[in-house]
Amino acid sequence: MKKFLFLFLFVAAVASAFTFVVAADEDMDGKKFVIHGEVRQRADYNDNLFDLDDSTSDSFLFFPYRARIGAEGHFGKNVVGYAEFQTFGVWGDDQPNFGDVPGPVGGTNFGSPFGPENVAQNQNPDNNNDVKLYQGWIALNQIRGSKFSLKIGRQEIVKGSEMLLGDSDFYSGTAHDGAVGSFDLDSINLDVWYTRPFQRSFGFFGVPTHQSINFYGAWVDFKKIGHDIPVSVYALYYEDGIQVVTPSRRAFWTIGGRANHDVTGKNGFAWSGELAFQTGDYTTGPGLGDTGSVSATALEGMFGYNFHTGGGTDHLIRIFVAQGSGDDDPTDTDAKAFDPLFQDNHMRYGLTDAFVLSDLTAASLGWNMRSKDHKFGVDLWSYKLTEKDPATTEDDLGSEIDAYWMYQYSPNTQIMAGVAQFSPGKELEATVGNDSAIRVIGNLRLRF
Repeated sequence: MKKFLFLFLFVAAVASAFTFVVAADEDMDGKKFVIHGEVRQRADYNDNLFDLDDSTSDSFLFFPYRARIGAEGHFGKNVVGYAEFQTFGVWGDDQPNFGDVPGPVGGTNFGSPFGPENVAQNQNPDNNNDVKLYQGWIALNQIRGSKFSLKIGRQEIVKGSEMLLGDSDFYSGTAHDGAVGSFDLDSINLDVWYTRPFQRSFGFFGVPTHQSINFYGAWVDFKKIGHDIPVSVYALYYEDGIQVVTPSRRAFWTIGGRANHDVTGKNGFAWSGELAFQTGDYTTGPGLGDTGSVSATALEGMFGYNFHTGGGTDHLIRIFVAQGSGDDDPTDTDAKAFDPLFQDNHMRYGLTDAFVLSDLTAASLGWNMRSKDHKFGVDLWSYKLTEKDPATTEDDLGSEIDAYWMYQYSPNTQIMAGVAQFSPGKELEATVGNDSAIRVIGNLRLRF
């Protein structure tokens, strides 16, 4: 954490300096430099989630954390720079002394408190929770008075309900290295991008190669289709150019669309739907040119009714379904399992976060109550394989019951607590274990 404190002070100092310099250079409205950040602490208790077996002791309580600090600078007209650093880990991943010496317990007290052991901490720190650059980008907004803006660098790309593009903010985050161009037109918003998810290299000096992964995308949000009904369509292209005969050598499109209608503060029906198709090729061997076809689908849908009470409370009763295709015949050359790309799956298919949208059919019945500061809900889940396991001829993964509470303690501070119990179905009983699993979460998050 010493590194993080140093970076915090450094960013604050740079922000102060640039506030002065930019203000002297040009008379601009608003703030010249803004500090953003997040501190998240969580208590997470798991029991049987990994083996579904009571006979093996695998219950544990751990405390993940995430801390971010970022500085947003406005340099001249419509030029913005942003740098954000983060560290994440769990309590106990650093010794209290932050060095090579664990302390006198179980060892010698020689030299304490001014001995060589303490001096060594300043010479050889051994921190595990390193600070890394999470985001770092330059934005050129409304270039030359146009409706086109460009953001270049490491950045989050969050779209729709995050079925395919999310930020994984409950965990360690998801950021992309690349460039995003945005057109803000009268009837649509269009974002196009190119990113490099992974840069391969070879040799002692790590020389870059062309065997890297590229990710392209175009996403359109329509502004004037329907009343209070946002509509989006998208085309995404993912290619892995590794020069090895492996299924990871692939190139495929994801094409889809979504729409939704939210209701708050009144009685009415709420719904959402998203449908995506994937098509392309992957290498089957024995040569690089020997390919099979990618052909997969996925959907998510929600339908519910919102009851608004006179006290300002909304009650939503809803059903939710999701299905990602699976591969019905692993022996052929058709890859039919859906790839959810960069999905944010936290609480998407239950509080245990056990499943992603590939060879999965999930359904839930839920109720939640929302007021100004509170949200409380209960969900019942059912999970199946989309395609039966050919070895067991089973598809029932199990069921889950969740209960959660969220409290907006202040405009910047949120408290969340939740509990989930997962009961395995016949497929997991045959392949993993037959005992129930539990997850209990307490989360405290401050954002500024």
